[in-house]
Amino acid sequence: MERGDMKLSWLFQFIILIGFLFLGHIIVSLFSIPLPGAIVGMILLFIGLLTRLVNIKWIEKASSFQLKHLTLLFIPLIAGLFLSSSFLDILQWNILIILIVSSICCLLGTAFTVEWYEKLKRRKAK
Repeated sequence: MERGDMKLSWLFQFIILIGFLFLGHIIVSLFSIPLPGAIVGMILLFIGLLTRLVNIKWIEKASSFQLKHLTLLFIPLIAGLFLSSSFLDILQWNILIILIVSSICCLLGTAFTVEWYEKLKRRKAK
């Protein structure tokens, strides 16, 4: 496969993913479903993968790229939310504190679980 073909395949893979996103938005607007269009699009993609209407190879490279850079894709969204003064009015400080504390608890829980699992693996290896 030539380099140009590889770029073209990336383009088609992103078009397939964006197509499911738009299909989800269209379905939400037509049927007034109380879910975000992106969620409906992901559900449709999942059903397509389960029923093998969509081959995993058709979206593998583009979805791997997006997952690899997922945190980078959220930075503009989060920065925009925090720079919006109405966001802090809606959110209130108590909810913000709850979010921070729960995030720290999740991080600590994950760290202790990984540490426990690694000790268990080392014991089994001996």
